[in-house]
Amino acid sequence: MKQPALIMSDGLTKAYGPTYALRDLSLDVRQGEVFGLLGPNGSGKTTTIRLWLGLMRPTRGRASIFGLDCWRGGLQVRRLVSYLPGELRMPGSLSGLGVLKFLSGLRDGEGLDRAAAIAERVMKLDLSRKVRKYSTGMKQKLALAQAFADPVDVLILDEPTSALDPSARLDVMNLIREAKAQGQTVIFSGHVLSEIESVCDRVAILRRGRLVHVEDMHARRRLRMVLARFAGEPPLPFPEELDLKVRGTEGAALLLEHGGELGPLLRWLATVPVEDLAIGTEDLHTLYNQFHGPDVDVAEDEDSAR
Repeated sequence: MKQPALIMSDGLTKAYGPTYALRDLSLDVRQGEVFGLLGPNGSGKTTTIRLWLGLMRPTRGRASIFGLDCWRGGLQVRRLVSYLPGELRMPGSLSGLGVLKFLSGLRDGEGLDRAAAIAERVMKLDLSRKVRKYSTGMKQKLALAQAFADPVDVLILDEPTSALDPSARLDVMNLIREAKAQGQTVIFSGHVLSEIESVCDRVAILRRGRLVHVEDMHARRRLRMVLARFAGEPPLPFPEELDLKVRGTEGAALLLEHGGELGPLLRWLATVPVEDLAIGTEDLHTLYNQFHGPDVDVAEDEDSAR
């Protein structure tokens, strides 16, 4: 059953003079899902997040969270959201625990015990140390501990693993899964495609300030790629019930997309002259390259921006 929309954007646009940081974004994020924002630097991810948080005024269009207008009701929106920015600033004179007390105090002290527990037990931080003695990665871990501890329904994480070691990255993925299990909605903006792929329910791909694609990751995980080399001519047309589509060729082999059940496919393959066969899945990197790969023509974006 499809969950209701929690975050709604309709024609959301941000321009600086003739330059558009975001153009005509119409996008919904559903309650309880982990939603990924993908795109290189300058694609509009952080602008989208700042508009959702009411930190900047849209040039046109609107966005809402829990039905609250993100610009006019920005203060109320920010009370309902925990936000981890891509660039962190922390008072170096405070200890790690002091920072958590300060941040928790903005919400009347709620979440402090959980934040300290995540920081010490999961992130392995010494909260008695001054923040000025923390490395960049340690500061990131401290901020993550607070974000996941905040008693809110929405988490917005802008590149949450950018400064972390591989072990800490896995901890963050587990915390995101835990947040989803608790019914929280998580916005995850990042560049590491394998992380996005592992936890997200849906992914939006942005390019030059425009939304170019939204992918249902559950449907994508069910999709199989079949590389088959047949003896002689391929047995075309394929049976309709197999849901097989030709994606291309690789030498003498056909690359097929399969969206049906595996059993019928295997039974059919046993009846046709197959010389070689490989069945696998297509990773998110392949989809991403359709919009940001070396063969993408950016002239279309430039023409449409005029």
